[in-house]
Amino acid sequence: MRKELIYILFLVVLAVSCEEYYYPVMDTVSGHLVVEAQITNDISKNTIHLTKTRNFYDKLPPLEVTGAAVSLIEIGSKVVIRGYESSSGHYVLDSLPVSGKTYYLRINIQNETFESMAVTMPPVPTFKKFYTEYLVKTVFVNTPNNDLQTFDYPGRELYADMPLTSALSHYRLKVRNLVEWSWYSNPSGKSLYPDAYGWTTFTDNQQFKLAGPADFNQSSVIEKYNLLTLSYIPFTYLFSDSLTSCGHIVMIDLYGTSKESYDFHQQMNSQFGASGSLFDPVQTQIKGNMLCTTTPSEIVYGYFDLNSFRQYRYYFYLNPPPGRYVEREIFRYPVIPSAGKIFAVPKTFEEPNPPIIKPPDWWEE
Repeated sequence: MRKELIYILFLVVLAVSCEEYYYPVMDTVSGHLVVEAQITNDISKNTIHLTKTRNFYDKLPPLEVTGAAVSLIEIGSKVVIRGYESSSGHYVLDSLPVSGKTYYLRINIQNETFESMAVTMPPVPTFKKFYTEYLVKTVFVNTPNNDLQTFDYPGRELYADMPLTSALSHYRLKVRNLVEWSWYSNPSGKSLYPDAYGWTTFTDNQQFKLAGPADFNQSSVIEKYNLLTLSYIPFTYLFSDSLTSCGHIVMIDLYGTSKESYDFHQQMNSQFGASGSLFDPVQTQIKGNMLCTTTPSEIVYGYFDLNSFRQYRYYFYLNPPPGRYVEREIFRYPVIPSAGKIFAVPKTFEEPNPPIIKPPDWWEE
């Protein structure tokens, strides 16, 4: 029996002593250009960011590319839109492209020239129709007693119809839900004005929101595209039950894109949604539209995206039926920080009644 125990102990020690970390040998991919370029008809949405890759195990951020010569060249004319470096690795154009014209991006870095495939800028996108529907979703919630119970959550579904034409048939969207709130220091009192205003933004950035003819049956319209679901229950969004909901400002960035851009972002979505299985797409399978013309074998990562752009804004105030419900389009577009708050001056003995605070200029109610 003693010999058997010694033998088992010997096997355990042997197994532990053989354990070591394995670091696979990775190909060196440092020094390759990465192009992140989005150009639209709105200068605030334009960005050209140039970096270079580092080695796989390098923990430093990508290397910013400075001193590049960047230009947007219109095919069939002598128009060249020059770019300049606004900050390290970031470049902006000195004018905007025109819908219906075809352009390509050229980047010169020392003795190397990089060019994109030619892209035609689509017309400015529009909603054919925007509408909402009331709905109730039934969800299962695990109670403290480990019992499943069903609860009905009322919500408002936001939809849009978008036209399909020969000039524009693919779209990319970004939807932001800005929740306005107020706070009263004495909610049981008779104060008519809040002691604080605040706001928080909610977005779903896990994947790109895309729409194209392949996703819908209609040949002339993208119909009933789901934009967002708004909850009628304020505490879905508010971080404290002491806050009062003042409504929602929903901002919809609508981009008109090419089919190639649509396909590229679909592949990116497939990458983002990878579950770790053997058949998941790998990043090297996602091809961009940039090439090195001086050294064709040189690898270039990234994408040049030429989009048309328009933003829609809507205000909503939701109370469960038959409560108050407000829905209207907003026709002003100031820049709104993603989050913030404004507090009243604290009351003091010398000043028992401080000035009434006002919400920001962009506030909707």
